[in-house]
Amino acid sequence: MRADKEAFIINRGIFFVQLPDLFMTASSSLSRNKSRSILTILGIVIGIAAVILMLSIGQSAQGLILNQVADLGSDLIFIEPSSGGDSSGPPSAFVEQTLKIDDAKALERSGLFMDVSSMIVSSMAVSRGEESKFSQVTGVTEGYLSIFPADVAEGRFIERSDVDSYARVAVLGKEIAQDLFGDQDPIGKEIKIKQTTVRVIGVLAEQGSRFFQNLDQRIAVPVTTAQRDIIGLDTVNFIAARTSQDIESAKDEIRWILRAEHDIDNPENDVKKDDFIVSSQSDAVEIIGIVGGVLTILLSSIAAISLVVGGIGIMNIMLVSVTERTKEIGLRKAVGATYSEILQQFLLEAVLLTMLGGIIGVLIGVITSRLAASILASYIEGWQSIVPMEAVVSGVVVATTVGIIFGLYPARRAAHLDPIEALRYE
Repeated sequence: MRADKEAFIINRGIFFVQLPDLFMTASSSLSRNKSRSILTILGIVIGIAAVILMLSIGQSAQGLILNQVADLGSDLIFIEPSSGGDSSGPPSAFVEQTLKIDDAKALERSGLFMDVSSMIVSSMAVSRGEESKFSQVTGVTEGYLSIFPADVAEGRFIERSDVDSYARVAVLGKEIAQDLFGDQDPIGKEIKIKQTTVRVIGVLAEQGSRFFQNLDQRIAVPVTTAQRDIIGLDTVNFIAARTSQDIESAKDEIRWILRAEHDIDNPENDVKKDDFIVSSQSDAVEIIGIVGGVLTILLSSIAAISLVVGGIGIMNIMLVSVTERTKEIGLRKAVGATYSEILQQFLLEAVLLTMLGGIIGVLIGVITSRLAASILASYIEGWQSIVPMEAVVSGVVVATTVGIIFGLYPARRAAHLDPIEALRYE
């Protein structure tokens, strides 16, 4: 037992003494074929750099959305149409539209909510004279600014009387007002939304972007006008409400009220039987987290494919190297090189290739992520640069692992060569 232990210590000492020589030999071999080495590691470099860039953009976008959701406030509740299920999402043309203005009025009559607004959203052509723009038109009620706060820079916002009388009036975002009127005062002047002429009664102050949508390019009109005169619907896309009571209790109250409005018999309180979905800030955060997780898995899968392809390329090049250096291997074995020394040399060459590719890929990925973030920040307010450290660390670790896995077969093949046959090889 003692003899085995001493042999292990001696062998380990010899390995560490030989490691610098192995490193120098492997580096010298790779440097003799610089072009081939660079092309070999290119797949690893591109794969790791692309994954770091995509993960950086994905996590930055997720962080931006989470911050914007938090800014909406924890007392905000959304009601959307649903075809059955317990998760919300953006309004879809494939889901039957079941919400109406009467639903919002029923919530108002309950006295449980501070503000309620039904909304309908559609993108369409907006024109004034020869000037035409494509804008998002939002049908709203007088409670809209209480739910989504914004300042009125000129004129006034939509009032209850405008909603009740189907008034053909509009409130413009700052940018769309400048696009249509330039330096002129737009208050009192007319614009056309599709074929409907409306009078401008107000302009909102600059708001920036929310959820990647430019709020300054929006036009607000009374929801009743949007339904009857512009879009031609009797439903709304969603209803938003603010409450001062416990958010979960408020959500339950909304469900009972809307079930009564929609004649839904659901005493067991099974949300999958409802034709609407009720969600809050915490639900949105959970959904964003799930989407972020799925995105991470998707990008990791792409990384795995690119690294496998890069690993196969390294294995092919190492096999070519073994063939080219067959005589060298035979000569080394003839003068006393052992199986493990030949194995270590070729394995170290493969690991050096992939480690170098991993380090270069990480550097390029971090630099391009920072550059992309600075460009996006100039267009998207609140965009921050997030470079996931786990991607940086795992990039080098995974690259090294790929080198070991795909370098092992060529290294074993080199180590198994018969010295006499190798010396005869031409």
